[in-house]
Amino acid sequence: MKKKQTDINNKKVFYLDEGETENPAVLLLHGVPESCLVWKDIIPAIVGNGYRAVAPDLPGFGQSEPFDEPSTWERFSQFVSEFKNKLYLGQLHLVVHDWGGLIGLNWACDHQEEVLSMIVSNSTISDEYTWHKLAQLWRTPGVGEEVMKQMSDPAQFEAGTRKSIPGIEDTVMKDFYQAFRTSESSKVILDLYRSGNLDTVKIYQDKLSELKIPISIIWGENDPYVPMEFAWKLKKQSIPHAQVSIIQNAGHFIQIEVPQAVNQLVLQHFQQFR
Repeated sequence: MKKKQTDINNKKVFYLDEGETENPAVLLLHGVPESCLVWKDIIPAIVGNGYRAVAPDLPGFGQSEPFDEPSTWERFSQFVSEFKNKLYLGQLHLVVHDWGGLIGLNWACDHQEEVLSMIVSNSTISDEYTWHKLAQLWRTPGVGEEVMKQMSDPAQFEAGTRKSIPGIEDTVMKDFYQAFRTSESSKVILDLYRSGNLDTVKIYQDKLSELKIPISIIWGENDPYVPMEFAWKLKKQSIPHAQVSIIQNAGHFIQIEVPQAVNQLVLQHFQQFR
C-alpha cells in the first residue's frame, strides 16, 4: 500500500487510494497524532467489500505540507471539500477517528447531501467533554510550545507513542512523528487544539441531529483520552438512531490495537448497503 500525491493550493498532499475508482467512495479521516497510515489495516477490508477507500494525510501530518494559514478546525473542514473535489469523489461514506471526527462531523453537517453514511470512532463533539491532560497543555500558550520541544526528541516520542499505542509498527510511528519534528511542524497541532471552543462545538452538536443517514459509533472500552461514556453521549445528545459498539480491552487507537475487531464492525456497517 503506497501513498499517492497531489497538489491542492500549491501544497503537496499525500494519500492512500485503494480500490476501483468506479466503486462507491469511502473517505477516512485520521486524528492526532496520526497520518493516513492509521487506516492501513482497515482499508483492505473496505476495498474487499467492493468500495474505494481514500485516506489523506491531513495538511501538516504525515507527508502532507501544512497550510500557509493557521491550521484551525474550520480550515481542516474546508480542506475536506478541497480534497474531495480534487479527487472527484462525489457522494461518499465517511469514516473518522479522533480529531478526524470533529473535522468530519463538522463537514458532514455542512454538506449533508454529500454523505451517504458515517462511522465515528473515539471522537466527541459534546460540550460536556473535558480536555485530557496533554490537550490542556497543548492549548496553553507557551506551555504547549515547551511540551512540543520535548516531544520533538525522537527517542522520547517513540517511548511515549509505544506506551499510548500498543502494537504500533515502526513505519507508522515514523509517519506519526513527522508533525513533531520542529517547532514549525508542531504548530499545526497547537493551532488545531487551540481552535476548538465550546460555542462551535455546541452548534455542531445540535446540527448532527439533522443527519438521517446510517451512522455507526465504534469505541475502545478503555480510551483514556475520550472516555467510553462519550460514545453513548454522542448517541443520546446528537445521533439517537446511531448503532453503538464498544470493543472490550481496547484503548483510543483501536484501528492499530485491534484492527480485526474494528474491521468486523466496519463490514457490518457496510453490509446494510448490499
